[in-house]
Amino acid sequence: MVTISDHPKAEAGNSHDDLRTALTTFETSLLSPTVSGQLATWLEEVQKSWEEASAQIHFHVKHLHPRQYDEISKQDPELLPRIEQLQAEDEAIEQQREQLSQSIGRVGQHVPKMEPDEEKAQKYTKEMIDNGTTFLIQVRKQEAAVQTWYVEAFNRDGGSVD
Repeated sequence: MVTISDHPKAEAGNSHDDLRTALTTFETSLLSPTVSGQLATWLEEVQKSWEEASAQIHFHVKHLHPRQYDEISKQDPELLPRIEQLQAEDEAIEQQREQLSQSIGRVGQHVPKMEPDEEKAQKYTKEMIDNGTTFLIQVRKQEAAVQTWYVEAFNRDGGSVD
């Protein structure tokens, strides 16, 4: 089986592991229950883990994926329509990454002021948690798709059918 590390041009190194770790850390902080009186601490951890996850996602979408798409197109030009779909999804992910960053920033500004009224704060944190969880799934799905088509480009038989 061909992996991305088999092709030095992709220069992936540990970046997939770094992304996976950053996404898991963000997910863990996001989904950890908030203890009464610890909302500000929980939010700081969410913001800190989001900074790393956001940076990793941005790197993959803007730097690693384009190199992978270039390799895919060189190996199997018939996959160009699939590359276009992947690129469109990358654009959507980048926009949603920016929106989630803004949302986390807003919640970070407003929720600590509401901490004594945790029920009121929960409205804002729940939306952020739901959006973050949906986004994590989208990013993981995209990474699986990119890897699948990358490997497929090197394994496809371009010859005639017997």
